[in-house]
Amino acid sequence: MNIKGLLAIAASACMVILPQASFAAKGFEYTYVDAGYRGIRADSLDADGVAFNLSYGATDHIIVLASYSHLWQDKAEGFTKVDVDIDEFKIGGGGHYSFGDSFDLVGSIVYVTDKSTGDAVPPGESDSTRIKGSKEGFEAAVYGRWQALDKLELDPILIYRDVGSDSDTGIGANVIYNFHKKWSFLGNATYFSDDSATNLFLGVRLEM
Repeated sequence: MNIKGLLAIAASACMVILPQASFAAKGFEYTYVDAGYRGIRADSLDADGVAFNLSYGATDHIIVLASYSHLWQDKAEGFTKVDVDIDEFKIGGGGHYSFGDSFDLVGSIVYVTDKSTGDAVPPGESDSTRIKGSKEGFEAAVYGRWQALDKLELDPILIYRDVGSDSDTGIGANVIYNFHKKWSFLGNATYFSDDSATNLFLGVRLEM
């Protein structure tokens, strides 16, 4: 079985089985909002922008997820000049299970839609070409939430992304530092090997 099937099964199993557990997960908050900078560095494109992520703890073990990001792309493979806006929406859900007060295992599946609009100049030409398109697919992820220190959380991540004609597996990590009550600094880096793409996020988290 390929990694796509394994991840989808793992995430689905989390959502189906975990609500049947007899105790609630402790130690981690699953209702929060993230906001900050998002960047992509890849062989085929460079882009920078902003992102907003919402997680809602619907039950003791089920979470609802949604996110929106707006990126300004200034590099694309096969073009000499690029000015493209990318809007990405995600919505889905997942489940989590506690292995003690300091570690949770989390699985999620989200629907993804990307829309691109703008202009790009092909090599050897002076006139720009209008860029407009959309693609959709899904992301499945499995990750751990580990309370390494009193105010420091580390989250290793394995993710499979299948959007449009592209599919790839990525590995990454969150680093979360709680600096004041419900506020935290958040950093994420996830690497996808097929396009040598690194997705970055730097921002803040507000627990609700």
